[in-house]
Amino acid sequence: MSTQNDQTIEVYEKFGAKYLARNAAALKDNPRAKKDDEWQRGLISSFVDGLPKDAKIFEVGSAGGRDAKFMRELGYKNIIVSDAANFFLPLLEKKGFKPIKFNLITDDFKDKYDFILCWAVLVHFTKNEAKDAIRKMFAALNEHGRIALCVKHKEGHEEEWEDFHGMIGAKRFFSYWDKEELEEYMKDSGFRDIAVHQRGGARACWLECFAKK
Repeated sequence: MSTQNDQTIEVYEKFGAKYLARNAAALKDNPRAKKDDEWQRGLISSFVDGLPKDAKIFEVGSAGGRDAKFMRELGYKNIIVSDAANFFLPLLEKKGFKPIKFNLITDDFKDKYDFILCWAVLVHFTKNEAKDAIRKMFAALNEHGRIALCVKHKEGHEEEWEDFHGMIGAKRFFSYWDKEELEEYMKDSGFRDIAVHQRGGARACWLECFAKK
């Protein structure tokens, strides 16, 4: 595991409460955050559309459990939630999940899954770590399994340490991708039906990816 990822996990260990509190406050008071939340709900619904309700789902980096909660509300119960930071695990347990500590860089999947969700996780990996992680997730999917992940693009940047808008008071490591680069690597890793949606401004945005094995 790189120093970048190790130090970023430490930031979440120390400032996880502030991170979640800021997100909750934004959702309450910020119209853009509310719109983003609605967008995410729609994405989750599209990702699992057509999957049987007993599908085996693994979420990498569950944090406060927002997306797992969306999936549970849609009727999916067989969801493994995880995080690399210990801070989030008891919070997930309080929400009725059985979380596991899992670092996508260093840990191996114990089973095969119908859907893997890896949202805003690879942003904290170096490019080489992210590419290895994508291959690892491909191997952990059942035949015709699905994956959804997102990374960030920032024009003129490959990586940086940043605390956007002073959100939590500590800088985290971020890597940045180009849309074509992500599409090419997903294809090289064996994925098909790859769709990458760019959301945000032209100079800085999220690259949201859905693909099948």
